[in-house]
Amino acid sequence: MAIDKVNSSEGFPTFTLDFSHPFYVHPSDSPGAHLVSLPFDGTGFVAWRKSMLVSLSTKNKLELINGRHDKPTEDSPYYPYWERCNDMVISWITNSLSREMATSVLGYDTAREIWLDINERFGQSNGSKFIQIQREIGSISQGTSDIDSYFTRLRSLWDAMNTTYVGHICSCGALPKFLEELKLFWFLVGLNDSYSKVKISILMMAPLPTVSKAYSILQHDEK
Repeated sequence: MAIDKVNSSEGFPTFTLDFSHPFYVHPSDSPGAHLVSLPFDGTGFVAWRKSMLVSLSTKNKLELINGRHDKPTEDSPYYPYWERCNDMVISWITNSLSREMATSVLGYDTAREIWLDINERFGQSNGSKFIQIQREIGSISQGTSDIDSYFTRLRSLWDAMNTTYVGHICSCGALPKFLEELKLFWFLVGLNDSYSKVKISILMMAPLPTVSKAYSILQHDEK
């Protein structure tokens, strides 16, 4: 929210921002801050991206990179605030990159352009891996394995899938709910027919249980 205040010394109204506005830069914010412990060097993109999103969310600066707030025109009273905020976020992003990576994005003028470039370069390869892992998960069935062995095998692939997901995530870093529901469906679909009644009872629960809860139910039934 923008607030007009009157400068008592000159009598002219001045334009200031409420502290809750995304363009507001807190006095404690520093361009030298490092938002992640390890700079991104081209590996571990998903973990780095998630850490950056959480950090920028806590600073109320996600709208500088997600496109919800466009760059104001230079005659807008918001422009000086956007300019300062944009430069601050650019510093935070480049400080969170290796020297080589930071050099590769120096040609961009906005934090959003830098963010999009990094995501386009490194998100695409992760997206392909994500699809490959999904296909592998879909081909797995329980067979002669017990519930514990079957679940453990799926769990390792789910963990790999989580590290390659580059879609939308919550600012808290949590993966979308639909992915958690997919894990439940994958787990149930691959079970042997002897668990049909238990599977139906699980799917009729409202709300649907987590896959860990479903595993607990089936493990108890197996015993």
